Amino acid sequence: MYSPYVSTVTSKGQATIPALLRKQLDIKPGVKLLFENRNNELVIKRQTQLIEELAGSLKTNIKWDKKKAYDAVGKMLAKRYIKTLPRKLRPKFDETT
Repeated sequence: MYSPYVSTVTSKGQATIPALLRKQLDIKPGVKLLFENRNNELVIKRQTQLIEELAGSLKTNIKWDKKKAYDAVGKMLAKRYIKTLPRKLRPKFDETT
């Protein structure tokens, strides 16, 4: 069902997710969201949704650990974001973590 909502982007690049959508999709404060450009359309997913989609897609003998998976994806996203910052503003971090 198509139900359009309008939100204005602020000068900081922030937009409000309408309350009804937040409730329907269980998006609460602190929830991590992933943003994807798919054929010039903005797709927003909860980080948990991506992890659950990927779980089981790889064959391995390593036991699935949901917390470790969340931590790893969070670190990956943080590193990707840091690379978008000008070099002088990038924080130093340990490449091994």
